[in-house]
Amino acid sequence: MSKSLIGRKVLINLGGTYEPIDPIRGISNKSSGKMGLELAKEAYIRGADLTLVVANVDVKIPSIFNQIHLETSSQMNECIKKLIPEYDVFIATAAISDFEPIDMEDSKISSSINLMLEFKPVEKIIRNIKDLNKDVFLVGFKAQYNISENELMECARKQIEMAGTNLVVANDLSHKGCGFGSNTNEIILLKDNGQSIKVPLSSKKVLASIIFDEIVKEL
Repeated sequence: MSKSLIGRKVLINLGGTYEPIDPIRGISNKSSGKMGLELAKEAYIRGADLTLVVANVDVKIPSIFNQIHLETSSQMNECIKKLIPEYDVFIATAAISDFEPIDMEDSKISSSINLMLEFKPVEKIIRNIKDLNKDVFLVGFKAQYNISENELMECARKQIEMAGTNLVVANDLSHKGCGFGSNTNEIILLKDNGQSIKVPLSSKKVLASIIFDEIVKEL
């Protein structure tokens, strides 16, 4: 394992994006960045040339890591587009919003009115990665809630078909110990050759090591 990524450039995005609806309010999600940080630590230990693209997180990221901080889904997507041609591996752990407000108010919206917001879909950046860098090893995450294992696997397969993902890390957030912000997870790894690996509830540090073991095998 040691220094198995020397000479490889690894890009990881992490955290949850935030979409402002006025200067002080917005919509976000509960992604903590914990899994992304453990993957970053593992990449660093293995000798990778590492860059992190960081949205809103609940973890402290060591200053030794090269970091780019941003807030919205659109900012995240534009940043990844610019960076991706230079990288060998991209691990997309960030929880990027599927929608963003059509308009953002210039001042605080009054709390005394009934409010209706309009949203538009955000570009699915993961589906464009292979067009920008056909050789990058692309790792996607597919989090679902309260579905069957077969349904979860099918969601992962669809991501491979639509995005050309080489490896998908799939999990069901409804399972005990697997929710946003937890220190553990239970995952299924699905490869683009159809092989799958079920990993029982484990620490995210252990999962990061297992995920990189699979990445290194393919590189």
